[in-house]
Parts: sequence; C-alpha cells; structure tokens
Amino acid sequence: MYIRTPRIGAVCSADPNDIQALAGDFAYELRQFIKTDRDGERRRATSAAIDAFNRAGADPEALQAFVDGVGLEAIQAYCLPFMSFSLAPSGDYGFWPDLEGLECAARSREGVIKVNAGDAWPPLWSGSGRDIQFVMEVSDHGNVTLYNRRRNEIWSCV
Repeated sequence: MYIRTPRIGAVCSADPNDIQALAGDFAYELRQFIKTDRDGERRRATSAAIDAFNRAGADPEALQAFVDGVGLEAIQAYCLPFMSFSLAPSGDYGFWPDLEGLECAARSREGVIKVNAGDAWPPLWSGSGRDIQFVMEVSDHGNVTLYNRRRNEIWSCV
C-alpha cells in the first residue's frame, strides 16, 4: 500500500486572501493524507480538522479560524523531520525544508551529520551512545538530500 508523505514545495496555489479557496486546499490535503495514515492520534486530529472545515461552510471567519488553527496544525503533523508546513514569502503554503535547523543539528552533531554527495558516510552508530539518525548529503550545486540511518531518502530539495 502506498503511504502518502509530503513533498517539498507548494501545495496551495490559492490566493492567501481568498479564504474559501485556501481552506479548500487545506481540506483537500488533509483528505489525501488521512486515506493512508496509520497513526490513530493523527487520524483523529485530521478528522476533527476536516469536520471543522465542513462546519465552517462559507463563513469567512470560521474558514480563517480553520486555516489558522486546526487545519494548519493537522497538516503540520504530517511534516517529515526537518520540514515545516507554512506560508512562504512567495505567498504559497507548502512543505518547506528547515535547512537552518538541519545545519544547526549537523554542526552540533545532534543526531545529524553532513557529508558531500558521493563521499563515504562515516559510521552512524557510536560507542558513546550518540548515534546518528540522519545524514544530510549536499551536492556541489547545493542540492540537499536528507537520509535516515538506513540510507532511505526522507526528502530532497534543489
């Protein structure tokens, strides 16, 4: 079974001032995620958010409350590590990499190491108990790919 995960980039192309379209895009995303979600707590929160959208109808204030509250929180719950769901300066809502947080974690060696693309990875398990959970691989063009310790790609961005 295919399990939907967020991809880096915009998911809502609606004008942020068109609250009906924006709330509709949020609800659409939530409906797509809930179809394959296996996490019971997150499914309940997503279902409650979809119900709030349905109850809002065409009421602009209720739709804005949905977008700013339970809708946003429910979508953010689907973010992968070092990813956020937010409004970009371009005016699009989407899933964006948290490159600053990732760089900070790599510098402090808090479960993340940074390697150049193509270089060998250092050992991910240590005797000190400070195991590496993620590998941040950076290409010579600045593209970033985040991997888990089993070498599975989590997300990538150009």
